[in-house]
Amino acid sequence: MNDKIKDLKKQIEAEEQKISNCRPHKFDKAFYNPETVRESYGCKMVAQGSDVWSEPEGFHNVTKDRWTRKCTLCGHEEHTYTQKPIISGYEPSF
Repeated sequence: MNDKIKDLKKQIEAEEQKISNCRPHKFDKAFYNPETVRESYGCKMVAQGSDVWSEPEGFHNVTKDRWTRKCTLCGHEEHTYTQKPIISGYEPSF
């Protein structure tokens, strides 16, 4: 078990070294990569003794717009949730 952990740590260090040595990154064109997040809805009051607080009624999945770009040299990924306007529409803003 310890050998496996050591091997994984070595792999992580190698990947981190690869990313830190890749300056500047060379990114491909950004692509749309939506993310699913859990969002709460509703509100219910909960009381215990003299303490009163509110909790969500429940949760549902929401798709959040996200764009990703990946370095062609080391595989490092960057994500953004914003866009900037251009003449013919919008493009991701990193």
